[in-house]
Amino acid sequence: MSKSTQMLSEVKTNILYASMSIDNEKNEKDQKEGSIRMLKARRSIEDYLEEKRLNESISNGWDLN
Repeated sequence: MSKSTQMLSEVKTNILYASMSIDNEKNEKDQKEGSIRMLKARRSIEDYLEEKRLNESISNGWDLN
């Protein structure tokens, strides 16, 4: 294998590894953002359900004081 062919092969390999690394970082970022969105959604649902329970309790005559 000639020296230029070997260098070209190494450059291609390095580009491939860099591309894979970028893809992995993007996937990790997407997963983190997805987790954050899910956590916010879950908290919103919990807040809604708690408010609903509170309103039902008040309307059923339960006094908070």
